[in-house]
Amino acid sequence: MRPRPLAPVVLVALLAAAPAARAGKANDIRMEEFKLLNEGVAAYNKGDFKAAIPALEKCANEGLNSFRAYYFLGLAYTGDRRYADAVEALKIALDLDPNHLQANVALGDAWLAQGNLEEASPSYYEALKLRAEYPAALDGLARIAEAQADDDKAIGFYGRALAMDKAFAPAYMHLGDLDLRRGKLDDAVKLLVEAVSVRPDFAAALNRLASAYGRLGFSNEAVATIRKAIELEPKNAEHRATLGDVLLGMGVVAGAEGAYREAIAQDAGQPQAHAGLAEIARRRGDFGGATAEIDRALADKRLDHRMRDDLTKRRAAIAAEGERSATLEAAVTGGSATPGDRVALAGLLAAREDWGRAADVLAVADPQGADRERLAYYFFRAGRFHDAHAIYAEIAKVGARADVEVNDGAALARMGDDAKAAEAFARALAIDANQPQAQIYSANVLLRLGRRADATALYEKYLDANPDGASSEQVRRVLAELKPRAPAPPPPAVTPPAAPAAADKKGGAQ
Repeated sequence: MRPRPLAPVVLVALLAAAPAARAGKANDIRMEEFKLLNEGVAAYNKGDFKAAIPALEKCANEGLNSFRAYYFLGLAYTGDRRYADAVEALKIALDLDPNHLQANVALGDAWLAQGNLEEASPSYYEALKLRAEYPAALDGLARIAEAQADDDKAIGFYGRALAMDKAFAPAYMHLGDLDLRRGKLDDAVKLLVEAVSVRPDFAAALNRLASAYGRLGFSNEAVATIRKAIELEPKNAEHRATLGDVLLGMGVVAGAEGAYREAIAQDAGQPQAHAGLAEIARRRGDFGGATAEIDRALADKRLDHRMRDDLTKRRAAIAAEGERSATLEAAVTGGSATPGDRVALAGLLAAREDWGRAADVLAVADPQGADRERLAYYFFRAGRFHDAHAIYAEIAKVGARADVEVNDGAALARMGDDAKAAEAFARALAIDANQPQAQIYSANVLLRLGRRADATALYEKYLDANPDGASSEQVRRVLAELKPRAPAPPPPAVTPPAAPAAADKKGGAQ
């Protein structure tokens, strides 16, 4: 049976309701887009890029003309090291808003991460056309100059960025990165501290600062700083990988391995963590395991060009070291090793920080000259200080050398004989009054012996001649503790409370 036709009045009512229904549906879509965008941006701001991407992708698909969705999607892709995807998302964002400064810079960053300097440069210059001396664009051009090995040009661009905005934290951070690469650790720390000072929630700068502290030997500061970065961005695997590096530098191998594995659990291809696990395997003599870790990192297509190059070179070096070690080990085991073979094998063992075995292998070679001094050093690093002292004392009898006296003094100090150590350091300073290690080590021993004034004078003399470097920063901290503090000001006088006012006849205060 055919359905009855609608009565005219009913048809008119439905037609009148249709626009309202469509409007309601459109409003629901807008609300969903808004919700997805907020979720994606919140996850991005916490460093949880993997959670941000699905929400932003869905938002971009539902709202095809949403600049913010594509812009933050590009940033999230960059955070997740999906640089090609980031380029495409940011291109769409710029089609929607060609004059957006940050989007132009973000596109340059994505191209730069892929090693495409030719595409990165125009993006930064486009931002400069929109706003002259825009700090973020100048910072990008500085990083291009670094990639071209033109550090002076890079420093110039960083300087221009900071001249325009003294609170632009990324320029401090990237300039600090440059100083870290050049070994100017104390300068790097100052810049990275400044980055964190102007932007306390800048997790990336905290990450770099933790690395710098670790290289300076400030272990407590390094661990506290990277843990703060983890607290700010708990889902960012890079921070746990840096924690692994810090712990490995402290010699806490089990803790480092745990941190690296936590990073990989968050991001299976995290290259820094795989490189850390490869280093642990190499130190254990497991060269196959080490190269396998590097291969796992190299298999990730998201690797930026610089990290890929570094890991490729690292893999080749590990493989070559493994082959050389196997050949020398076979010669030693088979009894065909020459003294030169033993010296070479000891050097490889020392490079893996297997100091005890390095010393044992080298001792059998009956080393002389420089190799004998090397044996003393291996003994020292293995904690066999009496053996190290015996060799250094023997060498010192042959001829006066400041460096040998310093090493002997260090061994004596580790043996707990500070008085004898002070005598060795004094002999070193008599030979060379400006010997830096002698100044620091002597000051350390004098301080333990209670000769505070003499220690302070030596620390100050060292700093006058060596204002820069990791040791200089440590010496500054010691001097800050040694200098007398100004007496605390007396507490302010306490004025006694006024007597209660007399009550009037009605019982109220006058």
